[in-house]
Amino acid sequence: MSDVLAQQLFKGSGTALIVRGIAAILFGILVVVWPGVSLLALVILFGIYAVFDGVTNIVHYVRRMRRRSAVWQLVGGIISVLAGLVAFIWPGTTALSLALVIGVWAVILGISQMALAFETRKTVGLWWLWLITGIVTTLFGLFLVFFPGPGILSLLGLLSSFAVLFGILLIASGVGLRRLGENPNTRLSMG
Repeated sequence: MSDVLAQQLFKGSGTALIVRGIAAILFGILVVVWPGVSLLALVILFGIYAVFDGVTNIVHYVRRMRRRSAVWQLVGGIISVLAGLVAFIWPGTTALSLALVIGVWAVILGISQMALAFETRKTVGLWWLWLITGIVTTLFGLFLVFFPGPGILSLLGLLSSFAVLFGILLIASGVGLRRLGENPNTRLSMG
């Protein structure tokens, strides 16, 4: 891979992760700022975030099709878009089972993020940040799937915390990739 191509690849990937991270943090903040929001509004807010996250992932994958692309990025994008569409198409049903819908979405997204991390570990020194993001996402999802009973108020705090943490991890990964794009001769590894 040429240096110019590597720079463009890492900068583009870094930017996509930063955008997704900012969206996740904004979602987490909105959940906290509007604690009295109705369950239906929360479902719609989740749907908007999930579709945005998925479309960002898919667009980034498509832009990289001429180069080596990670299929797990596409899988994660499709899962996010589908989860968002479920929230829009069946908001009443989604509201009744919000914890389960978000939990399943997070498990599948987390697994795809871990697979992407392992796939890129030889080329990206910060692959472990993606792995941590995948683990956190999967654990969050499993908690919601196995313990949906804590109630929607607990879910709000947990969802907000997860979104902010997920966003911070995505931004950290994105900044690292952008740095790698600026100097492709050094392999970023923190450890």
